[in-house]
Amino acid sequence: MGLPQVDIHTDIHCVTSWSKLGTSWRGVSLDSLFENVETSCRFTTAHSYGGYTTNVPLQDLLGGRAWVAWEFDGEPLERTHGGPARLLVPHLYFWKSAKWINGIELTQDDVPGFWESNGYHLHGDPWREERYS
Repeated sequence: MGLPQVDIHTDIHCVTSWSKLGTSWRGVSLDSLFENVETSCRFTTAHSYGGYTTNVPLQDLLGGRAWVAWEFDGEPLERTHGGPARLLVPHLYFWKSAKWINGIELTQDDVPGFWESNGYHLHGDPWREERYS
């Protein structure tokens, strides 16, 4: 909470074909979290409480494209929606925005997470309809 907080206004897209337009979030940019990190890794694995994981290329988390969000629509993020904090990667399908985030691991390889190991696409771009592998 001591890092710079930003407001995010974005659309979100679910792999089951629904979208929610104009959502409002507050959180910390992944650019702030990775500001002093030097790495040759090109991939990440997001880890959540409860054992959930999802893989995200590092380039999809940087450049103002991803946040650790703790607020939705002006209120603290509800537990059922990933509170107290979730990863927010709105340009990818929402399964990449891991609820209850507790860590981001840098990896050399693109290691499939939970849904990716069960047939979902490794990347998950909604504009390319990257739903399933």
